[in-house]
Amino acid sequence: MSKIKGFGLLKIFFHHSLRYFCGHPFLFFLNIFCIALGIANFIAIQLINHSALESFRASIDLVGGKANLEITAENGSFDEEILSSVVKEPYIQVATPVLEQVCMLENHPGEYLDVVGVDFLTNRPIRSFELSSTVNKKEDVLDFLKDPFAVGINKKLAERLGIKIGDFLKLRTPEGWVELRVHSFLELESGAIGSDEHLAVMDIGNAQEVFHMAGQLSRISCLVSRGKDRMETIRSLQEKLPPSVVVQTPEKRNMKVEKMLGSFQLNLTALSLISLFVGMFIIYNTVLVGVVRRRSEIALLRCLGLGPKWIIAACLGESLIIGILGISLGMPAGYLLACKLIGWVSSSLTSLYLLSSIERIFISPYHFALALGMGIVAVGIASVFPAIEASRIDPVQAFSRATLEEKVHRFGLFWVICVILFVLLALLFSYLSFERGLSVLSFGAALFILLAFSFVSPLVCKIIVRMARPRKVIFKLILSHFNRSMHRNALTISALLTALAMVISVSVMITSFRHTVDGWLKQSVRADLFVTTAANLASGIHQVLSPSVEEIIAADNRIEAIDRYYEFRSEFRNSPIKISSISFAVAAGRNNLEFRKGNPEKLFREAAGSNRIFINESLSRKFNLKEKDRLSLKTDKGMVDFEILGVFKDFTTEFGLVLVDRQTLNKFWNQKGSHSLALYLKDAGKSAVVKKELDQKLCSMGDYIVYSNEELRKEIFRIFDQTFSITHLLKITSLLISAAGIFFNLLILSSERNYEMAVLRSLGASRKVIYALVLGESGLVGMISSLLGLMAGLILAVVLTYVINRSFFGWTIDWSTPWITLIWLPLTAIVVALCASLIPAHQLCKENISESLRIE
Repeated sequence: MSKIKGFGLLKIFFHHSLRYFCGHPFLFFLNIFCIALGIANFIAIQLINHSALESFRASIDLVGGKANLEITAENGSFDEEILSSVVKEPYIQVATPVLEQVCMLENHPGEYLDVVGVDFLTNRPIRSFELSSTVNKKEDVLDFLKDPFAVGINKKLAERLGIKIGDFLKLRTPEGWVELRVHSFLELESGAIGSDEHLAVMDIGNAQEVFHMAGQLSRISCLVSRGKDRMETIRSLQEKLPPSVVVQTPEKRNMKVEKMLGSFQLNLTALSLISLFVGMFIIYNTVLVGVVRRRSEIALLRCLGLGPKWIIAACLGESLIIGILGISLGMPAGYLLACKLIGWVSSSLTSLYLLSSIERIFISPYHFALALGMGIVAVGIASVFPAIEASRIDPVQAFSRATLEEKVHRFGLFWVICVILFVLLALLFSYLSFERGLSVLSFGAALFILLAFSFVSPLVCKIIVRMARPRKVIFKLILSHFNRSMHRNALTISALLTALAMVISVSVMITSFRHTVDGWLKQSVRADLFVTTAANLASGIHQVLSPSVEEIIAADNRIEAIDRYYEFRSEFRNSPIKISSISFAVAAGRNNLEFRKGNPEKLFREAAGSNRIFINESLSRKFNLKEKDRLSLKTDKGMVDFEILGVFKDFTTEFGLVLVDRQTLNKFWNQKGSHSLALYLKDAGKSAVVKKELDQKLCSMGDYIVYSNEELRKEIFRIFDQTFSITHLLKITSLLISAAGIFFNLLILSSERNYEMAVLRSLGASRKVIYALVLGESGLVGMISSLLGLMAGLILAVVLTYVINRSFFGWTIDWSTPWITLIWLPLTAIVVALCASLIPAHQLCKENISESLRIE
């Protein structure tokens, strides 16, 4: 066969393969469907993750696109006097101030504007937008500056909300209502395309006056002279500026955002790979089926001199064709899927991490290339083992179906060793991820659990066949058919159990998480009423409450105590953390945070007004911190050491949270105001009355919402459910692939058993017997899959809850079993398996007996 080269070999390959594809179109399209669906999931998640980062960068680049240095404050705004110090530096070519304020749109419920005040005179060299009305005129900027209420908005938002030039927008701010006039639309340069459509611009002086933030800035965008070392510039500037002010490059800012979103995006990616993993079993099964069904052709080619390596090449070549077709369909499907999912992910990111609305999908050649590589590797791995099995069959043996089937389903010592090895690797990876901080290995532990159950499935099938002792002939025939098709049934079982395990494990983890959060809220969120701004709920914590509002609430004699909450982001050991403050004196006896050690009331009283702080479990586990350790934090007065008095359970952030007393915040950070208020009433039974009256009072004062304890809990769980909504689609996708695998596997079995079923029917077997044989085998596949899937799902849930969760988020989640899901899901799998067998059974019953016998 070594002499058959070039066109001759290619001709044999295409004649051999194309004829098989044309003769079995269902099998052909099944493979394409599985690959396409897996790739679509993967590429959709990758594009969404990429688009989230790019949208954030584009939003920042809108006003500081060409800036190569920026100055921000960790705790929000800072004094504009800092600008004069920066401008004096000789190596700073441009230093332009920026003020940012998020406000809700009164006439458009749920919509907001992220208003950015800029200095149009100094930011021209770096900004990535221009103002335009109907025509881009130079005098537009002058007219814009003359009008103290002029605002430029994104044209895309204007078109969606029906806003025109000249319209007035009513904004809700903490200080009251503000009306801004739409003077212009923003014409974006290429670097800012894809930025958040909610971004709007004003003159910074007008913005400071309108939002009552005179003398305050959010950041300063700088352009450093060419040839000047930026790192040296950062060090020089940082020495001259207050400790609370951060000087950084845009690259470092982007790295911080990537770190912030890293765990969220990695978990989505891992879930998206499940469907591709399940699809590999289907590909393995169908390639093996192709080998069995073409045994005579393989034997003939071997007799003609085709060597084993060419048999392997032929099988891999067929799989490669299927893979390329599947990937070609999966990539555009993934883009469309990303467009559908973008709203869910965008809302989750805004609620949990940062203000960034993803307005468009950013196409990344890298991620498409990665998807192409992943697809080809998945197809190659899935098809290489059955191809090797086919190449090892002796030409004489290949003419015998029984010999080949027996060869390919010998599950013995090798499989047992593999199961033990996978279990040991899962334990090792769990240990390394949990104890050594190698978080990414926790996904390896989950993978090896799935592989262990996949390899144990044929062994379980063999045990069931050997232990079963049915008395009725029909059950003996079912077991016989099941046993002789073990090589295909075992793979179908592996695919289905993997999908079930994923659904069950994620369901258990989400149910446990939800139950834990519910208990945590009941224990730690005890106030009767909560007051905050609508913007803080819609777009993250940004606005502080007006002092006049706090005074009105404090004057209400029905309120026993008020706890003022404030938070800001900082950095600890080059990792982002959140610093939050409450009044420890108020919390003592009222807020029962679940501490690892000690009584909450006693701990709060000891820490009040001192340099003693509390940290959450995430920070404790991430940096191996414990009670009595010292923690050095950057404050407005420099680096200050604080003593960790306690470690508490918290689910608000996975980055790490430091809880300080309100007095301590005022002492070390130049920050006034509150992001929200927790109100404890003298008579909790009057909370509805007090809420109604406060709503009426605050409504006329600005952008305020008063929540009862129950309403706040509902809002928290709305965000919780929204965050996990994308997992439902990924679970359904895996089940779809598995259901398709069962259906087509039975179609293949029915076509292979035409002769056998024709013999049974010729001996007097009724159609009911044929239906019973097919449905019985399918039901057995469904039952074994459900049993193993349930076991694998529960073990995988342990890995998700206690290994992956702790490695990435550091949270302690209490186990809660979703009994309803654990009951209906396995039963549904059995029903799906039975339904999938109806069409193959019907086809067998309607086949002409004489034709089936004559063909064979």
